[in-house]
Amino acid sequence: MSHYNNEVIYQIYPLTFNYARGSKTDPYPTGAYGNLKGVAAYADYVASLGVDAIWITPFYPWGGHGFGYDITDYCAIDPMYGDIEDFRELCNVYHAKGLKVYIDQVYNHCSIKHEWFKKSVERIKPYDDFFVWADPIMKNDKLSPPNNWKSIWDCLGESAWTFHPSREQYYLHSFDWSMPNLNLNNLLVQEAILEVSKFWFDLGVDGFRLDAVTHYACDEQLRDNPQNEFGHQQRLFDINSPNGAKFINRLKALGNSYPVPKTLLAEYWYDKSPQGLAKAQEIFANSHCDAFFTGALNETLHQFKKNIQDEFLVSPYGEKINWAMSNHDLERAASRIFGQNTSRKKVKMLISMLLTLPGSICIYQGEELGLPNPCSIDKCKNAANDPLNLWAPYIYPWDAGRAGFAMSDSRDDPSRNLALRPAPVHYHYAVSRQFDEDSVLNFTRRAIQERKKSIFNEHGKLYFIENTGDDVYAYVRTNKEGTIKILCIYNFGAYMADITYDGQHYHVDPERWIHKRV
Repeated sequence: MSHYNNEVIYQIYPLTFNYARGSKTDPYPTGAYGNLKGVAAYADYVASLGVDAIWITPFYPWGGHGFGYDITDYCAIDPMYGDIEDFRELCNVYHAKGLKVYIDQVYNHCSIKHEWFKKSVERIKPYDDFFVWADPIMKNDKLSPPNNWKSIWDCLGESAWTFHPSREQYYLHSFDWSMPNLNLNNLLVQEAILEVSKFWFDLGVDGFRLDAVTHYACDEQLRDNPQNEFGHQQRLFDINSPNGAKFINRLKALGNSYPVPKTLLAEYWYDKSPQGLAKAQEIFANSHCDAFFTGALNETLHQFKKNIQDEFLVSPYGEKINWAMSNHDLERAASRIFGQNTSRKKVKMLISMLLTLPGSICIYQGEELGLPNPCSIDKCKNAANDPLNLWAPYIYPWDAGRAGFAMSDSRDDPSRNLALRPAPVHYHYAVSRQFDEDSVLNFTRRAIQERKKSIFNEHGKLYFIENTGDDVYAYVRTNKEGTIKILCIYNFGAYMADITYDGQHYHVDPERWIHKRV
């Protein structure tokens, strides 16, 4: 039986997951973009994986800059995805199969096209303080932003501040200039967001994946971040604010007011400096949030050990960690980690390793098929059926992870009409072609079931065995009490691995792994 702190969640990127006809609002009946009807249509397949829940990335009206994360209306559905009735149907279909439905909520920022921001620019109360505004300061004889905070990414530059000529002030944006930060220091903003949350909870969603909670609220004095001896900012004042943590607790209190409490999964990045680690430990210990996605496995395999060890410093038994290898913002794990040396066995090993970890798990659409990157993102672009011209300018590596999902390699598979369709190579990995027991898909199904029957489904410790050599990862996974221990050895290398543990010797062939109770 899975609890929200150890469940397996399947992430769906609806823009390219699947298109199905039947929505009353459908503006693109040529099937250029995935929709909620399409997500509902694949419920049998998703349920067959043995997962406990789905997480759907944003499907709200958006401003055209952030692929759904620049929301213009929090309580509506973009017509390209469907309407409220389509969403209710989706929830009913997945609930009937015993799966929970989680949706992305983007409460750190919205679109510059949102009515709240337009009114804030005009200083219309109470929206005048719904965003973080600040006067310019004089620096080097010119008007400058109020402090040295930097955006995570912004097409206009590094600063987290953009000057708005109409209001004659700067506004804060942790990300692109087109997505201004909501002022979560303001209790009126918190109340407005809680009303949004209640709207979706009342519709029947089982919980939220909360985007960018690291950036919720900020230092109210807008102090400069100090710099370390290497000239890098120590992010003490722009992220991980106490007010942001308090708001998450308010949101969880609302979720707990329902007969079946709602789950909160927070995207949470923290700096690994001693100060950042101390703040993360405090937040994890005191937060009522159910789980935190920290990006622990979103890098190279060689960083796996260090990242895992860091996470256990903030969540001693993994009980509040959500683990994932990839998502819509990353290249496919098979290619990102192994490059041209990827193989079916290595992908299975990654999936197996992921499912041994204590806490909750996210599997991104197509990961269960072992999908690699396309050799070129241009192979996926379908300019003839991209009425919004969404994909024409995009060349970033992570776009490879957003390409369409192939249920079948047949010519009438709906994925072939998508504006960002699967690359030709992806059809070799289609669900319909993975019927043999040795396929990555069937291995994933078995691995999820095996997890649910073992201590891997429990919170516990993970102890690495040192000096195992390059490309070999060996650790002991225990239950919380330490009374059950499983030795896990994964040999991603090209040579036999020789591991000694507790006086016993283990020999593991290349591209092989073992799990053994010790």
